[in-house]
Amino acid sequence: MKIDLNIERSLMLPVSHARALTLLDDVESTIGRFPNLKALTRLDDHSYRWDMRTMGVRIARIAHDLSYAARYSIDRGNGVIRWVPVPGHGNASIGGEIRLTASGDATQMQFKVNGVMNDVPVPLLYRPLAPSFISAKMSTLIERFLARTAEALAAEPAAPASQPKSRSPKQPAPKKP
Repeated sequence: MKIDLNIERSLMLPVSHARALTLLDDVESTIGRFPNLKALTRLDDHSYRWDMRTMGVRIARIAHDLSYAARYSIDRGNGVIRWVPVPGHGNASIGGEIRLTASGDATQMQFKVNGVMNDVPVPLLYRPLAPSFISAKMSTLIERFLARTAEALAAEPAAPASQPKSRSPKQPAPKKP
């Protein structure tokens, strides 16, 4: 079954716009904060393959191992990270953007994602409900990502723009206790 995704969330970050822009300096660490990310593999300088842990609803016997690749672009002047699907990788086609907008001493972070998850195994009885289940699960993951990002920005000292932090593509994303 194909499941369409179209989710938008936002969060007010309690940091300056300049501080929030450090998210753009190290895209790999930024996207590495996404919950349930099993592996993040660098395909080239601007593309990554995401492999997620199994996501689903046990009672409905819906379980899916989401995998896709995306090419990232940075528009620092407008405070935007955009990603577009890279064909031929995984079982989904997902794109979106993170937009950072100054709001006084804080920064508004808007997260948009859209795309399609392919070949989601769903029992016939639950097919009418599956899109809502999957969308709710993804929304929860996005909200956790936004919260982790806000916590990381508030806790970490700003890295110089010329020397962003780096993480090995095989190193798992930091886990929240």
